[in-house]
Amino acid sequence: MITDTPASETLSRGAAKRRAAQRESGRRAALRWWAQPGVLIFFTALAIAAVGWGLVIRASQRIPVERATLDGLSLEMEEARWILDQMDHGENFQKPSVMMPDMPDWGKQRVTLDLAFQNHAAEAKIYDGLEFFLVPEEGDEVSPIGAQVGRAQIGPGQSFNTAIHFDFDTSLPHGKLRVEWRRGENSAFFAVPEPAEHYHLRPRGGEVALPPDARLLLPIGKPERGEGLYMAVYGCVACHGDPATPDSNNVGPHLAGIGNAAETRIDGVTAPQYIYESIIEPSAFIAPECKGGLPCSEPTAMPEYASLVNLQDVADLLAYLLELEG
Repeated sequence: MITDTPASETLSRGAAKRRAAQRESGRRAALRWWAQPGVLIFFTALAIAAVGWGLVIRASQRIPVERATLDGLSLEMEEARWILDQMDHGENFQKPSVMMPDMPDWGKQRVTLDLAFQNHAAEAKIYDGLEFFLVPEEGDEVSPIGAQVGRAQIGPGQSFNTAIHFDFDTSLPHGKLRVEWRRGENSAFFAVPEPAEHYHLRPRGGEVALPPDARLLLPIGKPERGEGLYMAVYGCVACHGDPATPDSNNVGPHLAGIGNAAETRIDGVTAPQYIYESIIEPSAFIAPECKGGLPCSEPTAMPEYASLVNLQDVADLLAYLLELEG
């Protein structure tokens, strides 16, 4: 038997369905709160802030320090110095390798780091030169070079001093330079000074200040050792030739008789002063005659040995050259 549903009951059912639909719509809207414009803006700003803080923290970790301790091993970088004027004379010429043994490739400069370690741990620690990197702001990091990179064991309470070297192309954009010491999961950064100027970019001028006698500043010189330095170690013979063989010079002036000639080159400048200054700062004086009697090039093609030789070597070279009286 079919009966009719009262109109009031039909309306009641319709209202209930509408209320249910409204509740479902509200529930779905609540689930999509994250999609609201204000919420999206808030979380976007929060994400940007998080990235920014991450960059700040990372940058703060790269702030250079004077000393650091990693894994119980303390390090102080006592000095970072660029070797001046090595192989690059720009408009002059590329020097033969015998002149500058073990020097950087053409176009690069070398920075040397003097490092002092101390082991504060109760057990021995290993120094490893390969834990160090020269890190530019722009460009690729550089690993150390040279025989002293090596490894060494440092006992509890012991100290250890060494030097490491980096050859770096300073002609490329690089920004600030730092040395990074990576030990395990941790790192420490040390500042590196601006690279030395290339010789041909450095202006000339100014007065030369010399001591009364350069030998007062030096150890006692040994001429026989100085001859060995001249002939083999520093490769002076490659450009200046053998003083005992006439016209054996290549680029620089022949030095036969320099012990006497140096005395008369500059008024008021003695032979020891003249030769000493010519080794340490070759641009101070320009010799009057080079290969074949031609004028010597200006600026000089000779490297500045100030950052390459120690005082004993200078004293020995000076003693040897002063004996070349012709």
